Amino acid sequence: MVLTPGQYIVACLIPGKDGIPHIMKGMSRALTVVPSSRAARAPEADAVMTLRDYTFFLSRPLTAGRHVIEVRNEGTQWHEFELVQLAPGKSPHDVIAFIEHGVGDPPGLPLGGVSPLAAGGTAYVDVDLAPGRYGLICFLPDHKDGKAHFEHGMVQEFTVGEKLAER
Repeated sequence: MVLTPGQYIVACLIPGKDGIPHIMKGMSRALTVVPSSRAARAPEADAVMTLRDYTFFLSRPLTAGRHVIEVRNEGTQWHEFELVQLAPGKSPHDVIAFIEHGVGDPPGLPLGGVSPLAAGGTAYVDVDLAPGRYGLICFLPDHKDGKAHFEHGMVQEFTVGEKLAER
Protein backbone atom coordinates (compact mmCIF):
# COMPACT_ATOMS: atom_id res chain seq x y z
CA MET A 1 0.00 0.00 0.00
CA VAL A 2 1.38 3.40 -0.91
CA LEU A 3 0.49 6.03 1.68
CA THR A 4 0.92 9.76 1.31
CA PRO A 5 2.35 11.60 4.33
CA GLY A 6 -0.26 12.35 6.97
CA GLN A 7 -2.23 11.01 9.93
CA TYR A 8 -4.02 7.66 9.71
CA ILE A 9 -5.84 5.25 11.97
CA VAL A 10 -5.54 1.47 11.95
CA ALA A 11 -8.74 -0.13 13.28
CA CYS A 12 -10.81 -3.30 13.28
CA LEU A 13 -14.47 -2.73 12.43
CA ILE A 14 -15.54 -6.37 12.80
CA PRO A 15 -17.93 -6.92 15.72
CA GLY A 16 -17.21 -9.35 18.55
CA LYS A 17 -19.61 -12.05 19.74
CA ASP A 18 -21.45 -9.35 21.70
CA GLY A 19 -22.10 -7.33 18.53
CA ILE A 20 -19.77 -4.50 19.55
CA PRO A 21 -17.15 -3.60 16.92
CA HIS A 22 -13.58 -4.29 18.06
CA ILE A 23 -12.70 -0.62 17.53
CA MET A 24 -15.06 0.22 20.42
CA LYS A 25 -12.98 -2.10 22.62
CA GLY A 26 -9.74 -0.30 21.83
CA MET A 27 -8.59 -2.17 18.74
CA SER A 28 -7.26 0.93 16.99
CA ARG A 29 -4.01 2.85 16.79
CA ALA A 30 -2.87 6.14 15.32
CA LEU A 31 -0.32 6.00 12.52
CA THR A 32 1.81 8.84 11.21
CA VAL A 33 3.32 8.57 7.74
CA VAL A 34 6.29 10.87 7.21
CA PRO A 35 7.74 12.07 3.89
CA SER A 36 10.46 9.91 2.35
CA SER A 37 13.21 10.74 -0.10
CA ARG A 38 12.74 7.34 -1.75
CA ALA A 39 9.99 6.99 -4.33
CA ALA A 40 7.60 4.16 -3.59
CA ARG A 41 7.29 1.62 -6.36
CA ALA A 42 4.32 -0.65 -6.86
CA PRO A 43 5.06 -4.38 -6.62
CA GLU A 44 4.84 -6.53 -9.72
CA ALA A 45 1.38 -8.12 -9.68
CA ASP A 46 0.51 -11.40 -11.38
CA ALA A 47 -3.29 -10.94 -11.12
CA VAL A 48 -5.74 -8.05 -10.89
CA MET A 49 -8.85 -7.99 -8.72
CA THR A 50 -11.40 -5.36 -9.69
CA LEU A 51 -13.92 -4.21 -7.08
CA ARG A 52 -17.18 -2.79 -8.40
CA ASP A 53 -20.60 -1.99 -6.93
CA TYR A 54 -21.17 -4.97 -5.85
CA THR A 55 -18.86 -7.53 -7.41
CA PHE A 56 -15.34 -8.93 -7.34
CA PHE A 57 -13.65 -9.79 -10.62
CA LEU A 58 -10.33 -11.66 -10.87
CA SER A 59 -8.36 -11.25 -14.10
CA ARG A 60 -7.44 -14.93 -14.06
CA PRO A 61 -7.98 -18.05 -11.96
CA LEU A 62 -5.54 -18.32 -9.06
CA THR A 63 -3.34 -21.37 -8.61
CA ALA A 64 -1.76 -22.65 -5.42
CA GLY A 65 1.28 -20.67 -4.33
CA ARG A 66 2.29 -17.08 -3.81
CA HIS A 67 0.56 -14.26 -5.68
CA VAL A 68 0.73 -10.49 -5.64
CA ILE A 69 -2.72 -9.17 -6.52
CA GLU A 70 -3.30 -5.61 -7.68
CA VAL A 71 -6.66 -4.51 -6.29
CA ARG A 72 -8.51 -1.74 -8.14
CA ASN A 73 -11.68 -0.12 -6.87
CA GLU A 74 -13.70 0.78 -9.97
CA GLY A 75 -16.90 1.22 -7.93
CA THR A 76 -18.60 4.48 -7.03
CA GLN A 77 -18.03 4.05 -3.29
CA TRP A 78 -15.50 2.56 -0.87
CA HIS A 79 -14.96 -1.23 -1.00
CA GLU A 80 -12.82 -3.79 0.80
CA PHE A 81 -12.46 -7.54 0.92
CA GLU A 82 -11.76 -10.12 3.54
CA LEU A 83 -10.17 -13.29 2.15
CA VAL A 84 -11.18 -16.47 3.99
CA GLN A 85 -10.02 -20.03 3.35
CA LEU A 86 -13.26 -21.96 3.78
CA ALA A 87 -13.56 -25.06 5.96
CA PRO A 88 -14.94 -28.19 4.24
CA GLY A 89 -18.67 -27.86 3.57
CA LYS A 90 -18.76 -24.15 4.53
CA SER A 91 -19.55 -21.09 2.43
CA PRO A 92 -18.83 -17.35 2.66
CA HIS A 93 -22.38 -16.94 4.02
CA ASP A 94 -21.43 -19.24 6.92
CA VAL A 95 -18.49 -16.92 7.62
CA ILE A 96 -20.82 -13.91 7.67
CA ALA A 97 -23.22 -15.69 10.05
CA PHE A 98 -20.32 -16.65 12.34
CA ILE A 99 -19.04 -13.07 12.47
CA GLU A 100 -22.53 -11.73 13.16
CA HIS A 101 -23.45 -14.32 15.82
CA GLY A 102 -20.18 -15.95 16.92
CA VAL A 103 -21.76 -19.37 17.47
CA GLY A 104 -20.01 -22.67 16.80
CA ASP A 105 -16.68 -23.43 15.20
CA PRO A 106 -15.17 -20.90 12.79
CA PRO A 107 -16.23 -21.80 9.22
CA GLY A 108 -12.95 -20.68 7.77
CA LEU A 109 -9.53 -19.18 8.31
CA PRO A 110 -9.24 -15.40 7.74
CA LEU A 111 -6.19 -14.69 5.59
CA GLY A 112 -6.35 -10.89 5.39
CA GLY A 113 -7.44 -8.82 2.44
CA VAL A 114 -7.66 -5.14 1.62
CA SER A 115 -8.94 -2.53 4.04
CA PRO A 116 -11.46 0.07 2.81
CA LEU A 117 -10.30 1.47 -0.51
CA ALA A 118 -11.70 4.70 -1.93
CA ALA A 119 -13.30 4.78 -5.38
CA GLY A 120 -10.50 4.91 -7.95
CA GLY A 121 -7.96 3.61 -5.42
CA THR A 122 -5.41 0.85 -5.92
CA ALA A 123 -3.78 -1.44 -3.37
CA TYR A 124 -1.71 -4.61 -3.46
CA VAL A 125 -2.05 -7.79 -1.45
CA ASP A 126 0.46 -10.62 -1.17
CA VAL A 127 -1.12 -14.04 -0.60
CA ASP A 128 0.14 -17.62 -0.41
CA LEU A 129 -2.75 -19.92 -1.30
CA ALA A 130 -3.18 -23.67 -0.82
CA PRO A 131 -5.54 -25.63 -3.07
CA GLY A 132 -9.09 -25.31 -1.80
CA ARG A 133 -12.15 -23.08 -1.56
CA TYR A 134 -12.01 -19.42 -0.60
CA GLY A 135 -14.44 -16.62 0.04
CA LEU A 136 -14.29 -12.88 -0.62
CA ILE A 137 -16.54 -10.62 1.45
CA CYS A 138 -17.06 -6.84 1.56
CA PHE A 139 -18.39 -5.82 4.98
CA LEU A 140 -18.62 -2.06 4.35
CA PRO A 141 -21.99 -0.34 4.69
CA ASP A 142 -23.61 1.01 1.54
CA HIS A 143 -23.78 4.79 1.45
CA LYS A 144 -27.33 4.66 -0.01
CA ASP A 145 -29.14 2.33 2.41
CA GLY A 146 -26.63 1.43 5.15
CA LYS A 147 -26.80 -2.30 4.42
CA ALA A 148 -23.52 -4.20 4.26
CA HIS A 149 -22.23 -4.64 0.71
CA PHE A 150 -22.42 -8.43 1.10
CA GLU A 151 -26.19 -7.96 1.46
CA HIS A 152 -26.09 -6.43 -2.02
CA GLY A 153 -24.26 -9.49 -3.35
CA MET A 154 -20.63 -8.49 -2.78
CA VAL A 155 -19.69 -11.95 -1.55
CA GLN A 156 -18.05 -14.57 -3.74
CA GLU A 157 -16.61 -18.04 -3.51
CA PHE A 158 -13.76 -19.28 -5.70
CA THR A 159 -11.55 -22.34 -5.93
CA VAL A 160 -7.78 -22.43 -6.05
CA GLY A 161 -6.38 -25.28 -8.11
CA GLU A 162 -3.06 -27.04 -7.95
CA LYS A 163 0.14 -25.17 -8.76
CA LEU A 164 0.97 -25.27 -12.47
CA ALA A 165 3.96 -27.38 -13.43
CA GLU A 166 7.15 -25.52 -14.30
CA ARG A 167 8.12 -25.67 -18.00
